[in-house]
Amino acid sequence: MALITETVAEYTRYYEEYKNAIYNYILYRVRYDRDTAEDLTADVFVKAFENFEKYDRKRSFKTWIYTIAHNHLINHLTGIKPVVQLDDTLAANLEAQTEHYGDSLDHQMMMGQIGSLMADLPEATRELLTLRFVNDLSNTEISEVLGKDEGAVRTGLSRAIAALRNKYTEHLSNRTSPHESN
Repeated sequence: MALITETVAEYTRYYEEYKNAIYNYILYRVRYDRDTAEDLTADVFVKAFENFEKYDRKRSFKTWIYTIAHNHLINHLTGIKPVVQLDDTLAANLEAQTEHYGDSLDHQMMMGQIGSLMADLPEATRELLTLRFVNDLSNTEISEVLGKDEGAVRTGLSRAIAALRNKYTEHLSNRTSPHESN
């Protein structure tokens, strides 16, 4: 009985530590549908609880729970095949979730532009950027979550950042270039 109590207490600590991070990860991937994000987050933690005795304590819980979330999202997304563009709500949600950015209007505007530019990137690229820069997972953790080689993750992130940087630079140059008058 004591072992069960300790296991539940350990799981509860992990749940409290990661529930918001997993919710945010899912929220970004389901295009800010809060109800769906809440349901999927609950599903992830139910699956984790049901399989907690199989969790290898030598492995990071963070990567284990993100792997469950990633796989659950794949199942969900392949079942509904959404075609929804990211928009400037990325900036609003990032601002609300990230206190250290403060109330900077410049930051909100820049993040809104980046969110819009990300909409044109492939889904896998958006996921890499989200895992790394929104969820703050290391390359090693991302490789474990996605089941990819760490070198492939590093290369993918490098290419994703370059693609986003190019889109942002192009966006800025289009904003500042003079418009022809008719």
